[in-house]
Amino acid sequence: MRRFAFLAIAVLATAPLFAGTRIQMENTDLGTNKTSTQVIMMDNTRLRVDADANTSMMFLTDGGRNRMVILDRAKNTYQEIDEQMMKQMAQQMSGAMAQMDAAMKNMPPEQRAMMEKMMKGKMPQAAAAAVPKTVYAAKGSGTVNGFSCTKYEGTRGSEKVSEVCAASPSQIKVTPGDYQVFEKMQEFTASIQDAMKSFTSGIQSSVVGESGINGFPIQTVSFRNGQPSSRMELKSITNPSFSDADFSLGSAKKIDMPMPGGAPGRGR
Repeated sequence: MRRFAFLAIAVLATAPLFAGTRIQMENTDLGTNKTSTQVIMMDNTRLRVDADANTSMMFLTDGGRNRMVILDRAKNTYQEIDEQMMKQMAQQMSGAMAQMDAAMKNMPPEQRAMMEKMMKGKMPQAAAAAVPKTVYAAKGSGTVNGFSCTKYEGTRGSEKVSEVCAASPSQIKVTPGDYQVFEKMQEFTASIQDAMKSFTSGIQSSVVGESGINGFPIQTVSFRNGQPSSRMELKSITNPSFSDADFSLGSAKKIDMPMPGGAPGRGR
């Protein structure tokens, strides 16, 4: 038994460790007081989000093979989108829009004009313009779970919709290098973003410039009809050393990821 214990220690000692960031968030439904916890673990090349007790989303770059994985621990299964599937999805979306363009040529002028607005994101912009933007005003300083932050009150028109406390990067000890993995994810999803650009441009333009918050929101309280309805807050942020086991799929079985149009994803 002692020999096996020494062997286990030796294996752990030789396993590579990677400095990373672990963020624990807590969401509370203030109507029911029901809480849920999300844990984010990341280093320069990997990301794992534990959405609940059974589900994890991971972005992995092991062996130079970029992929997004959804792990269901309750069923011990996972679904995967790799770069080839991402490009395939982008091609299908581009093909669908090309067919739509062709069909539009035979439409009456009024219908064609409406479709062009939809394709260019004008309808989402118009819908967003009809809703007043949220305006944030600083309301002094505060503290959330030991982190100092600046309080903001968000109003939409004359209605209060949120309270936010935002911390500076130095307060939560976050550096730009901690988020390199998100840049890799952006590169990974670039093809499908390009395919969807005409649809998302209107939505993106309606969001940019709305914030007015200086720092990272570490607590957000949302209001509905003047009453607080939910609260999200940062519980802890640490810089542990991760091993490959922290991003492992274990013995989970791969199942096909559904593709647009109902076709199954490509298996291994």
